[in-house]
Amino acid sequence: MTSELEILLERHFREQRHPEFYAARLNTTLYVLNGFTKRRFGKTVYELIQERLHREALHLLIHSSLKVSEIAYTIGCCDHGHFTRSFKRREGVSPVRFKRSLAALEMTGGSLR
Repeated sequence: MTSELEILLERHFREQRHPEFYAARLNTTLYVLNGFTKRRFGKTVYELIQERLHREALHLLIHSSLKVSEIAYTIGCCDHGHFTRSFKRREGVSPVRFKRSLAALEMTGGSLR
C-alpha cells in the first residue's frame, strides 16, 4: 500500500487534498488508511498531503521566479493568507522573507545546499 499511496500523492497532491479521495482510490476506509500511515510514517493521510504541498512550495520558492501568490495558486491554495500562515508555522518565517533570504544568500555567493 505504501508505494500506491506515494504514487497517488505525487499525481494528485495539488488538486486532491481530501484524505477520503486516497482511501477510495486504494479501496479502503479512511480509518484503515490512517492507521496504516500512522504506523508507517507516524502521520495521518492529511498530514502527508500537507507535507507534500509544503515540499512543493519550498521547491518552487527555491527554484522558480514565481511570486509567492503565484506559488500559493500553483499548489492549489486559493487563499494567499492561509498559505503564508501555514508556511510560517512550518518554517518560522513567511514565504516572502524565505525567498528574500535566498536571494540575499545568492548575492553573497552562498550555497543553497
